[in-house]
Amino acid sequence: MAHFITQEDADFFFGMEKFLEEEKEYQFPISGKKLTIGFTSSDKRENFLFDIYRGSIRITKITYQNRVRKAFILRRLDLDGPTHVNPEAEVVPLPFLEPYNGMEIPTPHLHIYVEGYAEKWAIPATDVLGIGDTDMYEMMELFFSYCNVKKSPNIIKMILL
Repeated sequence: MAHFITQEDADFFFGMEKFLEEEKEYQFPISGKKLTIGFTSSDKRENFLFDIYRGSIRITKITYQNRVRKAFILRRLDLDGPTHVNPEAEVVPLPFLEPYNGMEIPTPHLHIYVEGYAEKWAIPATDVLGIGDTDMYEMMELFFSYCNVKKSPNIIKMILL
């Protein structure tokens, strides 16, 4: 398997409609655990994985992640974690990243696949997802919608543990 995908492929995969592989109930992960849910494209030719990871020390630290071909992170939303420092590039790879070149991005932030950088670039999640005073479940739903998921999985909410 190649260690990268092109930007054109990444953008194409990100824009594809994603459908649940299996209709069932999922349990939101407890502290320190991860849940992975399978999705497929409408033609069933591409598979996607969505990960939900809960921090073990800071239980409000959550990562929502959209992958394609198992290894390539198309988008990752980090909540209540450390800040992220973007690469400082002489030539910024994508025009919309210009304001974030070499910048420190606080959480919540959204990592974006960039050819040649993988998911090393992030932008403030508020710039894309319109997050206000939303809780972790609302952010999860916003992330699914942003990633072009046609029907969110049935994830059983839980008390923060």
